[in-house]
Amino acid sequence: MERQRQYLDLTGDFVACFDQEYRIEFINRSGRQMLGIAQEHDLEAQPLYLHQLHDPNTWQALADEIFPQALASGCWSGKLLLHGLDGRRVPMQFRMLPHLDQQGDICGLTGIGEDLRLRQTLKTQEAMAERIMNSTIEGILVTDARARIQRVNPAFTQITGYTAEEVIGKTPKFLRSNHHEQSFYDLMNRALLQAGNWQGEIWNRRKSGELYLQWMSVSALHEHEGGEITHFVSIFHDLTEIRAKEAEIEQLAFRDPLTGLGNRYKLNQVLKHQLRDGRADQCTGLALLCIDIGHLYPINDRFGMKGGDQLIKYQARRLSQRMGQHLHFYRVTGDELVALRVDFSDPSEIARYAGECIKHLQEPVFLNGESIRMSPSIGIALSPKDTCESDVLLANAQTAMLAAKHSGRDCFQFYDQALSSELRQRLMLEQELRLAIESGARMGLQLYLQPKVNLGRPGFAGAEVLLRWQHPEKGMIPPAHFIPLAEESRLIVQLDRWVFERTCELLNQWQQQGVLAHWQQQGWPLPLLSINLSGRQLQQTDLVNWCTATVERYGLVPGMLELEITETACINLSATVLEQLLDLKAVGFRLALDDFGTGYSSLTYLRHLPLDVVKIDRSFVTDSCRNKRAATLLRGVIRMLHEMDFRVIAEGIETEEQADLLQSMECTTGQGYLYHRPMPVAEFLDLLRTEH
Repeated sequence: MERQRQYLDLTGDFVACFDQEYRIEFINRSGRQMLGIAQEHDLEAQPLYLHQLHDPNTWQALADEIFPQALASGCWSGKLLLHGLDGRRVPMQFRMLPHLDQQGDICGLTGIGEDLRLRQTLKTQEAMAERIMNSTIEGILVTDARARIQRVNPAFTQITGYTAEEVIGKTPKFLRSNHHEQSFYDLMNRALLQAGNWQGEIWNRRKSGELYLQWMSVSALHEHEGGEITHFVSIFHDLTEIRAKEAEIEQLAFRDPLTGLGNRYKLNQVLKHQLRDGRADQCTGLALLCIDIGHLYPINDRFGMKGGDQLIKYQARRLSQRMGQHLHFYRVTGDELVALRVDFSDPSEIARYAGECIKHLQEPVFLNGESIRMSPSIGIALSPKDTCESDVLLANAQTAMLAAKHSGRDCFQFYDQALSSELRQRLMLEQELRLAIESGARMGLQLYLQPKVNLGRPGFAGAEVLLRWQHPEKGMIPPAHFIPLAEESRLIVQLDRWVFERTCELLNQWQQQGVLAHWQQQGWPLPLLSINLSGRQLQQTDLVNWCTATVERYGLVPGMLELEITETACINLSATVLEQLLDLKAVGFRLALDDFGTGYSSLTYLRHLPLDVVKIDRSFVTDSCRNKRAATLLRGVIRMLHEMDFRVIAEGIETEEQADLLQSMECTTGQGYLYHRPMPVAEFLDLLRTEH
């Protein structure tokens, strides 16, 4: 009996014997492990009963049905769920047999069970593997050791066009294209037999006959380690779409989407290749033409960015079609194109090409039915004469282009060192101005105030806020030097806002220091400060919200500020600009038209703009003292402005004669060197106290 117990302990199945009272008499080693019964547990000393290993419902079924059936028929088989002493649930496939005593009478039952957990785990894993195989986007093909197809997944059908029924039993040879030689497949088979795997790109053919490129990985499966090969598994994905995406990405990376020309990155690649990365002994002779198509900002202001884009696209196509046989064109920034000429023989040849480009770009372009004529500028840098480094060559061409622009446009210039030095200083000044505008910078930008006086009686009518630049190293830089620079570099928007915010900060300081309250207590009018807004500022869509938020942030009200716009800024007055001015007026800002009399549509502006003040330009005032007709015209204009309820201010008063003439014309407010020059804020405050 002991030997039999040892044999039973060797089996991996559950084996247990129990008497007619359902007390367990014997349970083998595997059974103890499954149910959490310690191997040293003595069943004689510590009896265990079957009901301890089942839930109440299962035990009731055992007692009422299963045990009687096993005793009556001599056998019962089925599934049972056992509960181990450690709480684990163990599903088993059971067979129960009655066993007899020495007299042949039934004395108990023997149960033999197979643990179903492993089978269920394998089934779950098989189901999961099936789902993965059916849902993966990669094609999967399984063959036997003779390369006969046994299984394919849905992705295989989607990629190749063949259904499972069409390929089962065949070898994968029917998928081959004629792209590869037999030696290619021989190398693949050799790798599979020697290393057990192969992967790489391969051209195959779809059911439709279309060739396509795929990435494929093939692995050999063995019966066991070192055993015979039983299967081959191929996993592959279609590279067609990926390669198309790569081509699209390359197009986006190296092509300008607006014009279709190569972009800055493509130009850099070509230059580095042609110039051999700056090695003088291999430096190729080439010319680089940097082309500014001609003052695009007014076009954007008038027709919007869409109109500007149309113009760039048209001009780029015009140059490519007419000059493409001589030059390779690229677009590097908004309105800046670059033309490249390789292996030129004579600089005069490049000059001729530049002249032809200018002539083509000067031809009229029609936008929204209007004829537009551009004024292009071209800068030329030559290699190896100027440099053999790609970045420096482009910078030199841009420097020469800036020189052409400053020379009046409609021309081209070759790069030279003296030109570079002058423009480098200009660019450095632009960079310093850019830094000076930044918050917290101490680069010498400061506010000056020029008082506006009451003509014929004492007192001030306010002051105009002006900007001065006391550079820490270069000294006082005239506005005539840095304001045009700000206009050209589009820094004028930030510069305007810097002045606006510093003015609000100044008024806030006066409030905090009690200066404004003191003036009110003395019965003196608060000085109305006026700030200039550039034409480009009026194009900013956030202008009204920004101005309002800034005033509120400093605890002010819009009525404390007067915003001056120039007559030239209103040329071709757009609906956007008019709407901006109406909104500024609606929130409480006072509006003034500056430089009145310099343009040709002044009366039109007076009809449409929501103005409070009109400022007569200094040239109008000066001419009136020398020319009788000018004086008559000025008198009529002032009378008309008064009748339209505008406050009139005369600018640039420099002589007593001018002041007397204006007073005789009933102009009540003036501004000019006759009274006060622009002055620092502290000096202005001292002047106010003295005058009052």
